[in-house]
Amino acid sequence: MTRARPGSRPMRLAPPARELPAPTSELAEALTGLSRQNSVYRRTIAVCDQLADTALKGVNPAELTRVFADLVGKRIVLMDPAFRSRAQSGGDGELPDLTWDRGDPSVDRLLTALRAQRRPLRVPSVPGSSLALGCLVTPIVIGEDTLGYLLVLEEDGDAQPDDVDLLTATYAATLFALTLAHERTSTELGLRYLRTIVDALVSGLFLDAADARERARSLGLADSAGYRICVVRRHGAPPLGTGDRDVAALLACLDTRLPEAKATVRDFGVVAIVPDLGGGSAAATDPPTDGCAHVVREIWQDLAFDSAWTCGLSDRLDRAELAPLGFGQAEQAVELGVRLGRGGQLIDYRNLGIYRLLLRIADLGELWRFADEVLGPLINYDAAHGGDLVTTLSVYLRNQSSPKQTARALRVHPNTVAYRAQRIEKITGLDLTDADDRLLAQVALTIVAAHVGRASST
Repeated sequence: MTRARPGSRPMRLAPPARELPAPTSELAEALTGLSRQNSVYRRTIAVCDQLADTALKGVNPAELTRVFADLVGKRIVLMDPAFRSRAQSGGDGELPDLTWDRGDPSVDRLLTALRAQRRPLRVPSVPGSSLALGCLVTPIVIGEDTLGYLLVLEEDGDAQPDDVDLLTATYAATLFALTLAHERTSTELGLRYLRTIVDALVSGLFLDAADARERARSLGLADSAGYRICVVRRHGAPPLGTGDRDVAALLACLDTRLPEAKATVRDFGVVAIVPDLGGGSAAATDPPTDGCAHVVREIWQDLAFDSAWTCGLSDRLDRAELAPLGFGQAEQAVELGVRLGRGGQLIDYRNLGIYRLLLRIADLGELWRFADEVLGPLINYDAAHGGDLVTTLSVYLRNQSSPKQTARALRVHPNTVAYRAQRIEKITGLDLTDADDRLLAQVALTIVAAHVGRASST
């Protein structure tokens, strides 16, 4: 028999183990729910981590949209602040590209709610409208600035968005905000750099021809590419900036319709270097193509600026170091429009003809005195007798002093033209067979035509 040692405690036998009661159905259901929720949130964290890794690599917004769509297995649409689609990916490939009509009342109500609440909203489908598919819309916000909207679309068979979708979209919107803000900053810095280069070229702020050509290459201009300088000026207005509505419209139109052009904003308007879209001509004797001027004219017509704005286009230039010369030509063309009452028009320096010389005469009164000396008696005679000898003279000179061609243009008999030519010589003292007298008459007619055009526009 074993005895207990002195000072030791007697041993106690453990009670028999009790069997745990079987979990109730309610407890089992709760445990299952917690396990499922834990699994869902782990997947959510994994999606957010992968999306964050992608964003940190510096991808563009379109690539981030694609990655987000792949991770969540749904169609994702990235909208700009005006609710226009920028990028979309994922979902049913059969779905057409989505278009959103800002004039649609359902879209307008959605944007009003988003601006007011600045938080994700679940939007049910509205058949027959731009919101034909239900979606979760999350504003992409930095501070008070909305950079766009992130849409998670519902497709046939999709469950309604739950809290996981909400958390994922909210986190994704933060990453998109960082990506879009970086894109905006990079774009603004890039534009600022390009505008500085444009300013330097047209102002002649370069060391030599080689430096000018290097700067032109940074704008995407090849050494062999021709270009023209475009000046759009507004007169009688306070200094302008990129925030001016007309300036912003012009820059946006150039960016969309003529992305090859590089523009800068000055306090009077816009200066742009416009590459010749047609390049060089096929033969050295052929005139250069006029592709860029054609597009600039179309843009000018579409914008329909008022007469306070005038557009000047330089002659075609083939070397970067000639940019200051082109800028001066475009400025002179604008000046002609203003001085001669042709504000609101596009004026091509290449088509100015003798106006190139007239532009150098600052005193318009001196020009008119010259025209009056040459043609004043003829103008007075027409006014007193209701004649059209000034018109006859203009058509006569334009048709190389040919009575037959002039008669055809005026729809009169050649003898009538011959008689009128004699009357013109008698009244003015000009000899229309003399080349110098014909030149004097042509210059005077040009001044008169400009003077009449100016008077009729005021």
